[in-house]
Amino acid sequence: VVHIGVGGSDLGPKLISETLGQCPSQQHVGVHYVSSMDGAQLLPLIERLNPETTLLVLASKSFTTADTQFNVKTALTWLSEALEIDVQTLCGHQLIGVSTRADKMTEFGIPEAHQLEFKEWIGGRFSIWSPIGVSVAMQLGMKTFDELLEGAHAIDKHFLAAPLQENVPVLMAVIGAWNSQFLNIATHAVLPYDARMASVPAYLQQLEMESNGKSVGLDHKLVPHATCPIIWGDVGPNAQHAFYQLLHQGSHTVSADFIAVASREHGIEGPLADTLNAQEHLTLANCLAQSQLFALGDDAIPAVSRGQMAQGYRGNQPNSVILMQRLDAWSIGALLALYEHKVFVQSVLWNVNPFDQPGVELGKKLATSLYQQLEGEPVDTPTVFDPSTGALLEKIQAWRQ
Repeated sequence: VVHIGVGGSDLGPKLISETLGQCPSQQHVGVHYVSSMDGAQLLPLIERLNPETTLLVLASKSFTTADTQFNVKTALTWLSEALEIDVQTLCGHQLIGVSTRADKMTEFGIPEAHQLEFKEWIGGRFSIWSPIGVSVAMQLGMKTFDELLEGAHAIDKHFLAAPLQENVPVLMAVIGAWNSQFLNIATHAVLPYDARMASVPAYLQQLEMESNGKSVGLDHKLVPHATCPIIWGDVGPNAQHAFYQLLHQGSHTVSADFIAVASREHGIEGPLADTLNAQEHLTLANCLAQSQLFALGDDAIPAVSRGQMAQGYRGNQPNSVILMQRLDAWSIGALLALYEHKVFVQSVLWNVNPFDQPGVELGKKLATSLYQQLEGEPVDTPTVFDPSTGALLEKIQAWRQ
């Protein structure tokens, strides 16, 4: 299966696939994710996949996103040339559409039986639970997908029922609002201490920044304070060897979420199990140590060691440790739902609409005009000229000739 989407139609399913499908024994079918508009992700797949046994999933809420449309046209062209079958026939046999727009899917040539429709009110970045997750269901099976939904639903019920002072999404939201709005902490690092969750920072970047990265409120007035921080991060053990130096001894204050997994079932016995367990203990120890150092700074240095090692650890960097008992479908569903509800609570606190993203649209419109210029086509909408963009266009056209 080649899953073609971008943004919410890609990041959620890709995250679940990577987290739960890391071993071939856990997969019913192989799934590959394509989102980049430059075709670079498609080319390696074209070289190694069998076109006769390849199913395309075109996931697009609006069914008009240029990135996705160009990728699927390239994929269909590959299948058509390799199998010597016309594109229209392929659309009826090797393509599934997932969208809110049944009319657009029909117009594209996807038969009704191959259309998975979801409602317009489902935001793209909140859509993993919808038919957008069909590739996850095919890869891991419906039992696993149902467990994912159950974990998310458990957090839904907790959010609805728990008192505010015990409500985890509410607590995460108010702590985050305090850090960004009142302490003026501009960035928030997401640091999973399990390589299976490598895509969690990227997923949360879209979930949080596209939802709450707003300066105009629901009352159409400017919001007079900071809202969503800049979300970024990496797998914790790798990040320790990259940017933790700045976090600990630099001049920037950063808040953080550390995400750790208490235990992992390998299904392995003997000496190999012992070495894997030791690696898990080392990972957990590093997570707890870094969180402590973020908070305490120099005070984390034992008294007997002071004066014998470098100091200047600034500390007082607010952070939370999210500890999961294990990493399975239920727990990853609960984790993602936890962040979804956190985002909603913060949108209420800041009086912004988390379900629109008007700031994305202008760049796309400008790109359309520039694309027409590069293609040598008549330009539908005149572009504002600036000397930098003009010089770059001139250089691109000269080199491409």
